Amino acid sequence: MSETLTSSVDKICQETDCGEKIAELTPEQRHLFKSFTYCPYCAEEMTLVCNHCHEQLASADFKFCPWCGAAFE
Repeated sequence: MSETLTSSVDKICQETDCGEKIAELTPEQRHLFKSFTYCPYCAEEMTLVCNHCHEQLASADFKFCPWCGAAFE
């Protein structure tokens, strides 16, 4: 029997400069980004992505990634 793939949904900013700034934050500060609607650095709307395959998601209500099939925790 195969093992079920699991993942989480992350919110990211697709601007390269913002991603570099976010990567420099502490894990606790980066965790706050999951609750943001807009990036605090550039004001662009944050994008939902699967943490396993990094594909963009249309809804935070998905139970599984439509791209890689991972179950969201």
